[in-house]
Amino acid sequence: MSTKTRGGERYDKVLCANCRGLQEFYVKTEREIRRVNGKDYEFNKRVAYCKKCGCEVMVPGMEDENEASFEYIFRKENDYIQIEEIKEIIDKYNIEKRPLSKLLGFGEHTIEKYLDGQLPNREYSDLLRKANRDYRVMLYYYELNKEKLTPKGLEKIKEKLEYYKSINEYNSSIERYAVYILNSSYEITNLSLQKILYYIEAFGQVLLGEQLFNNRCEAWKLGPVYRDIYEKYKVFGSGQIVIDKSDTSEILDEKHRNLVDYVLKHFAIFNGFTLKELTHAESPWIDAHKGYALDERCEEQITHESIKDYFEKVDSKYKLNTDKGVKKYIESLGVI
Repeated sequence: MSTKTRGGERYDKVLCANCRGLQEFYVKTEREIRRVNGKDYEFNKRVAYCKKCGCEVMVPGMEDENEASFEYIFRKENDYIQIEEIKEIIDKYNIEKRPLSKLLGFGEHTIEKYLDGQLPNREYSDLLRKANRDYRVMLYYYELNKEKLTPKGLEKIKEKLEYYKSINEYNSSIERYAVYILNSSYEITNLSLQKILYYIEAFGQVLLGEQLFNNRCEAWKLGPVYRDIYEKYKVFGSGQIVIDKSDTSEILDEKHRNLVDYVLKHFAIFNGFTLKELTHAESPWIDAHKGYALDERCEEQITHESIKDYFEKVDSKYKLNTDKGVKKYIESLGVI
């Protein structure tokens, strides 16, 4: 049996002290408990054994892997930032190790040491984690320490900060709803975001008697689309939209948060293509898309009035303010 070490080398045989020669080996994963400062930590440890005599043998690189496994558990249980999270910061902001150290006010080689395995102190660990999770933290330190970076380094991180600002900020009503949705626990793509916004508009009209946003809704071949929001998040393609999580209590008031949560509960459980099929079975999209082939480009408007009129009729039949009513309505569309 062969194994691959962290260095990339392969070993088909290793020295067995008991057999006094090179022997084939096999590897088992065992649970080990290590006590540090009076606390037990249980982690997976890989152990190699000689195939001939069954004695434990040493495989180059395996001890490093085991130490990395313990390190991960130790950091996790004590809530210290993981090495992979530090690498994420470097990738997220397109910044090198030393400039990152300088920007955050650390010693020049601090990040290098952390990536080599040194455990950060609590203050630095918490700061790094905040910087990873919220671009606004990095923006603060950028403004505080930008004179410490070279012009080239500044330009690279500035570009990234402007990008994260653009996808996280909200300057209009519909953007507030979009950011609230993207802060939820659901996996949201641009395709599903468009349909959820459409249903939020519909349920807002019916359940609250309000038109929540004025943005033009268009009958694209993939269902209702709010072009401004599509353009804002199109960089994510068909993948999940990921933004920095924020305090959603400031984005919408309680009444509107409850409405969005209600819509998410019933519609965000479906993927974007299922949501597309649901909207394709409803008259607001059908009427606006009339005269176009299913796969033909269409930018006709789905009016706010058509959404309101259609869903008022749906509400009178199914009672959309009840979970049972929403479920029955979705089932009636014949898609699920």
